[in-house]
Amino acid sequence: MREVLRQYRLKSGMTVEQIAEIVKVAPSTYYKWEDGSRSPNIKKALLLAKILGSTVEELFFDEYLDKTSKQNKKESIQ
Repeated sequence: MREVLRQYRLKSGMTVEQIAEIVKVAPSTYYKWEDGSRSPNIKKALLLAKILGSTVEELFFDEYLDKTSKQNKKESIQ
């Protein structure tokens, strides 16, 4: 399950339907992204990251892809 994606959506105060409309997908498609059974294409993933104030890495990967990204994220959290 993409718990991070769900948490960011809830934090934003947006419903699945609202995000799905912005990203131009059916709500059922977005639900599949949240439950981890499907993944968005890169354009949709980038748009989601922008909407939710996050990164593609944080939303869709278990680990950061490189040390620079991890360091930048740590700095932005502090």
